[in-house]
Amino acid sequence: MFGYIRTHRPELKVCEDETYKGIYCSLCKELGKRYGVMSRLFLSYDSTFLALALMALSEEKLCFNQKRCPFNPAKKCNFCTGEHDEIAYAADISVLLLYHKIRDNIKDSTLFKAILYRILLVLIIRSYKKAEKLRPDAAIIIKEYMQMQSDVEEKQSDSIDEAAEPTAILLGKLYSHNETDSDKKRVRERVGYCLGRWIYMIDAFDDIEKDRKSGNYNPFLLSGQDNYEKIKGDLLMTAGELAKAYDLLEIKKFGGITKNIVYDGLYYETLKVYERRKSDE
Repeated sequence: MFGYIRTHRPELKVCEDETYKGIYCSLCKELGKRYGVMSRLFLSYDSTFLALALMALSEEKLCFNQKRCPFNPAKKCNFCTGEHDEIAYAADISVLLLYHKIRDNIKDSTLFKAILYRILLVLIIRSYKKAEKLRPDAAIIIKEYMQMQSDVEEKQSDSIDEAAEPTAILLGKLYSHNETDSDKKRVRERVGYCLGRWIYMIDAFDDIEKDRKSGNYNPFLLSGQDNYEKIKGDLLMTAGELAKAYDLLEIKKFGGITKNIVYDGLYYETLKVYERRKSDE
């Protein structure tokens, strides 16, 4: 995951911001408990949203306790009390995705960076094996769609839709985790699909100038669709489709936070990347 799924803090209530940070810190703690201290360094806002979105659909009550942060003992953080499968699931998925992301980075990097990524890959292989054992079904799905993503890139597809499809389908499957009701499952898959498409597109947009210089694969460059206004419009349209699907979810809690991310966070993150790329022109 890439770290683009963020809250828009100016529009969050103070209590909502504290709850969000509590889930973020709880996921950090869970990563450390399951995979060791180093795994905490790979905590992302994207994996936090995965945990938050799944917990928002559950009727289970959530309580927080304040404890000292392992990285900053002078600071107290809110942590979820009890065991929560959604947080454990997000931690496991983070490790599985990270492993494949590092492998992908090795292919796209210069010799020196590739060596560093190979060292990192060796360091997390035990964590990956553990996550693979804990979530065998998810591990198979992630491996399958990451390979599909690699195949699309290797054939140098100039289709934005084709390039974004594997990531979109993958997140659709990850976000419909453990849902047995067919109608609810379709809605959750749609939410994940739109989110995955948006993530792939905004990452490609953010990297467009870097990829132009390095020659790395970027569907916007191959298709000639490097009109930043149009890309921004496509991203906002995808975010709009996500919002439509989100409105069909039966949110049990954290509605203010999840709505803030879906409606405001993605919008402002799109504008932020757009302005960053416009400054390159």
